[in-house]
Amino acid sequence: MRQYSDFSPFFPSNEIKAGISLKPFPYFPPEDRKRLAISLKLDPKQLVIPLQVHSDNVAICTKPKVKKNTDGVVTNKQDLVLSIQVADCIPIFLVDPVEKVFGIIHAGWRGVVCGIIQRSVYATIQIGSDPKNLNVLLGPSIRQCCFEVGHDVARQFDSSYITRGINGRSMVDLQSIVIYQLEKLGVKNKKIIDLKECTCCQEKRYHSFRRDGKDAGRMIAILGWN
Repeated sequence: MRQYSDFSPFFPSNEIKAGISLKPFPYFPPEDRKRLAISLKLDPKQLVIPLQVHSDNVAICTKPKVKKNTDGVVTNKQDLVLSIQVADCIPIFLVDPVEKVFGIIHAGWRGVVCGIIQRSVYATIQIGSDPKNLNVLLGPSIRQCCFEVGHDVARQFDSSYITRGINGRSMVDLQSIVIYQLEKLGVKNKKIIDLKECTCCQEKRYHSFRRDGKDAGRMIAILGWN
């Protein structure tokens, strides 16, 4: 079985390198990020590594660095290699091939509620991008079929994105919420790709915190400019 998925062909420039590790890929931070970067023909010495906290904190990056308390990183420095780790939250890849601005976002429900999508797009605008030029890919993540939440979480979302689960629980379509937010910010629908893969359903392919709890590993997502 393949150890990573290469998302590079989804983007309009053959200079873009993007991908995510799969469950068979050895999970051993931080060497796993370096190994995946090399597999995608990117420089592991240029990695940006956010220490994620399920926030709406987005950093504009100018050099390789570990970024504390950060869940989104964007840049217009083509030598940088951006990374995150996920195990159900949505890995979101942002690429503006016109201005060569790019970013990668760790979007869980808390971050989405707090506004990480808005802050990420605003950050790309700060460094020269126009939302209409952004190409966005939503990678593998927990989907409505498995994303069951209680009332305290469900009430933070519009009811049109929720279906009824068992025992009064609710099933949230987080991906559709993200797409709606992106469109409101000016991102064109035709430039948004949702892979529609559920991490929780595909046990052999993906890690899932919802499925495996504290024993879950993590997938590494990488984005860079070759």
